[in-house]
Amino acid sequence: MILWLFGLKFIKLVDSNGTKDPGALRCLVFDDSTLSKTGRYIEKVSRIWDHVLNRCILGYKLLAMGYWDGVSFIPLDFSLHRERGRNADRPFGLKKKEYRKQYRKKRENGTHSWDRAKETDSTKIESALKMFWRAISQGVKVDYVLMDSWFTCEAFIKAVLRVKKQTVHLIGMYKTPKTKFKYLDQRLTHSQIRNKLGKVKRCRKLRLQYKEATVDFNGVTIKMFFSRQGKNGKWRVFVTTDTEITFIRMIETYQIRWTVEVFFKEAKQLLGLGKCQSNDFDAQIADTTITMIQHILLTLKYRFEHYETKGELFNHLREGIIQTRLNERLWGLFVELLRIIDALFDGIDEMEILEKILNDEKAYDMINRLLQNELEMKNAA
Repeated sequence: MILWLFGLKFIKLVDSNGTKDPGALRCLVFDDSTLSKTGRYIEKVSRIWDHVLNRCILGYKLLAMGYWDGVSFIPLDFSLHRERGRNADRPFGLKKKEYRKQYRKKRENGTHSWDRAKETDSTKIESALKMFWRAISQGVKVDYVLMDSWFTCEAFIKAVLRVKKQTVHLIGMYKTPKTKFKYLDQRLTHSQIRNKLGKVKRCRKLRLQYKEATVDFNGVTIKMFFSRQGKNGKWRVFVTTDTEITFIRMIETYQIRWTVEVFFKEAKQLLGLGKCQSNDFDAQIADTTITMIQHILLTLKYRFEHYETKGELFNHLREGIIQTRLNERLWGLFVELLRIIDALFDGIDEMEILEKILNDEKAYDMINRLLQNELEMKNAA
């Protein structure tokens, strides 16, 4: 509740002070990240899979919902989760002796502390849907909901279409291979649909090949895009409820999702996100909340230092702002990455490379310096 108060105040302040680009897209972004811990007796801790490291670590999965208003990204909501694991002899990936010795706290049923502790065993989809409806009920204006393949599902697609007071669309990557969609009066998987689409199209700006189709997904009309890098590249599937959107516009919008990856990196590196080693789960929630409030306050300070405006002046000069916005820097990185891969490699997944760059401190700093140097040269010219 405290985090929501800070988030809503941030939105109100930037809207009332004219620092928002009126033509910018407003997005809710969902993603998760690992919070590593060192103590096996920390309450609710478990072994979790880290897809960046490709191994299990001790800790929590942090699910976050952030808000992008065209200039800044702020966290609005979060939940901590644990993973039960498949081995009955090792509950939550721990030895039974370790699990029995975990710190436990008696909580009164129905309290916020009890709700948070119970939340650890809910699915991330369930938590994400609750976060989405909290945002809508709080009056947050949203154009798109962005998510990767871990969250894109029928429940979320139908949820965004149920919103009545505003038009909200979803863009997400999709991987489930066996799901059937209705296309040309047939029920087909996305790979079968792709094979029926015929000749591939080319996007010269991004040097990507793509196909597109409008399909029926259990009574809901959605648009499906297939994209790959080069002739031998791996096909990626995107789905969206916005049936009028073009391929290039979809990619430009979807890349805003990477702002949450930057938030995770900066919050861990600069603000100590996930560093709390208290055994009490309530302390873990409090520490994560405080870190996110810090991020909101620092973002607000940065916002008014670099994007402050006096009336209509901002509207005339916003494209010439000295500090390039985060989404523009990420878009530049994405485009440059595509060019490099196209020139040197074939069949390599640029999305995976971008994620590894954002999660590797040295690579991130090197790329960031290159982009800053390029920006300085453009400004000097």
